[in-house]
Amino acid sequence: MNNNNNNFNYVQNGKDVKQNELKDYIIIFFQKKFIVIGIFLVAVITSIIYSLTAINIYTASGSIKVSIPKSNPISGPLFEQFQEFGSDRFIANEIEVLKSRTIAEIAAKTIIDSFNYSQKNNLFYNFLKDPEKPEQGLKSFESIVRTLQKGIDIEQKRGLDIIVFKADSPSPYESALIVNAYINAYYTYNLKMSRQRYTLAKDFLEKQREDKAKKLKESENAVSEFQQKNNVVVLDEQARSLVEQISQLEAQMNAADIEAKSKQQALNEFRAKLEQKDKDVAKYIDKISAEPYIKALQEQIAKLEVQKELVVSSLGLSNPNNDVSVQNYNRTIKDLKKKLDEQMVALETGLVAYTPDDIRQLSMDVLKLDLEIKSAQAKAEELRKAVRSYEAKFNKLPVQSIEFARLERDRLGNEKLFTILEEKYQESLIAEQSVPSNVEIIDAARIPLIPSKPNRTLIIIIGFVVGIGFGVGFIFLTKYFDVTIRTPEDVRNRGANVLSWIPKLEDFIETDVVDHEIVVASLPDSVPAEAFVSTRTKIKYTRLSESPVKVILITSPTPKDGKTFICSNLAVTYGLSGERVLALDLDLRRPRLHQPFKLEKRKGVTDYLFNQASFEEIVQSTEYKGVDFISAGSKIPNPAEVISSNLLKDLIEKLKNHYDYIFIDSPPIIAVSDAAIISQMSDITLLVASVNQTRLDLLEEAINTLNSIKGKYFGVILNRFESTNGYGSYYKYYYYYYSSSKPKKPKKVPNISDVVS
Repeated sequence: MNNNNNNFNYVQNGKDVKQNELKDYIIIFFQKKFIVIGIFLVAVITSIIYSLTAINIYTASGSIKVSIPKSNPISGPLFEQFQEFGSDRFIANEIEVLKSRTIAEIAAKTIIDSFNYSQKNNLFYNFLKDPEKPEQGLKSFESIVRTLQKGIDIEQKRGLDIIVFKADSPSPYESALIVNAYINAYYTYNLKMSRQRYTLAKDFLEKQREDKAKKLKESENAVSEFQQKNNVVVLDEQARSLVEQISQLEAQMNAADIEAKSKQQALNEFRAKLEQKDKDVAKYIDKISAEPYIKALQEQIAKLEVQKELVVSSLGLSNPNNDVSVQNYNRTIKDLKKKLDEQMVALETGLVAYTPDDIRQLSMDVLKLDLEIKSAQAKAEELRKAVRSYEAKFNKLPVQSIEFARLERDRLGNEKLFTILEEKYQESLIAEQSVPSNVEIIDAARIPLIPSKPNRTLIIIIGFVVGIGFGVGFIFLTKYFDVTIRTPEDVRNRGANVLSWIPKLEDFIETDVVDHEIVVASLPDSVPAEAFVSTRTKIKYTRLSESPVKVILITSPTPKDGKTFICSNLAVTYGLSGERVLALDLDLRRPRLHQPFKLEKRKGVTDYLFNQASFEEIVQSTEYKGVDFISAGSKIPNPAEVISSNLLKDLIEKLKNHYDYIFIDSPPIIAVSDAAIISQMSDITLLVASVNQTRLDLLEEAINTLNSIKGKYFGVILNRFESTNGYGSYYKYYYYYYSSSKPKKPKKVPNISDVVS
């Protein structure tokens, strides 16, 4: 037979495959249209409800510019040529500082102060215990800190030293407050860190200044009491000059000691921070700052400065810079300081190259403080030596003058030291205030006037897109996971011949399916009836053979594909055309062919084969012209043996002599071997496959089974084909001629599997 095709590697050209795939998706859409439309509506309605009920969110933003810290302008620039190196990394480090808990806590205190000051609870939202009940007040401090850390968005503008802050809140006031609180918290923290060195020195000098003021007052009272008690007014010229010189040296010595101690305090704190971050850098600084050459230069400068002071003091010069000896001292000191500065530049250059970007400024501060302390200590030591040499002269004064000279010496020393400390303290104040912040506020946050979220139009559009996407996705997933037959192309793509397709009854009748199981008789003008007529014509004229087709086996891959329905209607179709037809039920396991004909299940095939009934007794007449029926008969325990017996073959041969056509209803071919055996006794075998039910792989296996035993496989009849699946145009001819059979939805439609199998 030309219609027998054993090759299931059926290949179509790419264009046909794409067209068929597109048609499959369209068919799935029509079949699942209510589910697809439901998915779409759920997505759209959800988006609309959300867009209408979502709370307005306001976004406030602000920005700052952060530069790498520079030197104190009073102290002089410290390698400004290196300031721009590592800017991106520095900004990244500062962003991490901004995200730290320290900044969040400072900002949280600002939030709490603002809440207490405003006394308008409704201006807040995220920080309230219950936004619906503002009178309950703010959350705990810990909760506010966590809310701030989660609610602030901090990022660097690409390629710039600009940091942008953004905060969202249902309250426009609160969103602006969060940004400004963070900006101010960071600005305050940054300035505090930048001025820390000078603040420590200032605080130390302030304490020393207060202490020395107290001692000066005590020494002045002591001198006054001694003068009154001993009736002494002034010292002689020699004693006065000596006391003046010693007090001057002692004041300078004490000032140098205090300067070293104040800087040592800052150095200790800075060094501790540096060691936490990088111990190797701290050790490296200790090593380079202790170089003998630098120490020697510092000691020489200190010695010359003390000697110059002694010369100026001994000569009593009113304008010492005009003196030749003083000028020589100044020239030598200047040359030595130049060498020291050059050496420091070399050390700092190496330090810049050696240290990472994020600790470079801290490392340079540690190095500079270390060197300054050593210079101050060297100067104090030289002054101490000078004081000791003058004390020898002081002890040679007359006994009666020593007590008064000692008191006067203490007074003058305290007075001069207080004067020096006052100058140093004022200098430290100026130095602290002169340290510039490396943070510049570009834009403070302003209270937003319109909400930034939600974009209601966009949400609805997204709902439409998501609805369409989910609907399309559902169709694709259905196509991907569904292995059942949907269209004739599904069968043809497997290389199988589609003989015809029978429409779904529910699309063409308005009463119970049970009333029209023999549809070719109950609704002869309907589209399903015409489909059976078309099937009869194809069977009759598509086989060219010397032996006529008389025995037609109707089977299916699996149960409930509708083989009994097809068998009964084909038998009646042939009978109505004037042929003598027999409907033979050989499904000995679950016989059902008697039900469509509304006959009783009485003696049949098994009874005849076991000599329990005669031939005349098993043949039943039906209400349909030209159609007789033989049931399966009594139930037996060994149906496979009966099916394969020669007695059954003899019965079929006998029946061929009495009828023009014999339609056999058998069990499913995959379930048992009965259908395969009967196929060898038949002239042709028709496979019934049900749309949306029969799996393609099982259909393929059924055809392969028939081909492997050389069964008379003829083609596939598609059952329960839906006219709404994209093939409605195939029936427009019938609609045109049979308008009275226009599809109508039944009032009550039972499950088709309950009435056909």
